[in-house]
Amino acid sequence: MKSQARADILVVDDDDGSRQALTNLLRDEGYNVMELNDASVALEYLRRSVPPRLIVLDLMMPGMDGWDFRHEQKRDPKLAQIPVIALSAAGKLLDADVSLRKPLQYKEFLRAVRQYVT
Repeated sequence: MKSQARADILVVDDDDGSRQALTNLLRDEGYNVMELNDASVALEYLRRSVPPRLIVLDLMMPGMDGWDFRHEQKRDPKLAQIPVIALSAAGKLLDADVSLRKPLQYKEFLRAVRQYVT
């Protein structure tokens, strides 16, 4: 894992199929994507790497969920300003920059991504 290269977008989702679909979609659009399947691992990655321009965050994950991840992210001055697009089939992250429901409408998702990564 390269810690010096900047990922445009960090995708954090425990579901392999969802994470891979998002990663493929974003890479097809030309974005540099880092993908992780664990929120606590994602926090450690963020703390030692050049911050991405955007985090795409699933909310419902085992262990540290998306709500806890966002709470920890906002406590860290290096990470607090990174925008978050929260994704969930159930629930909402009120302090996310954008909150979208699964299953995603890909056009709506890409519009949201382009707000933060151009």
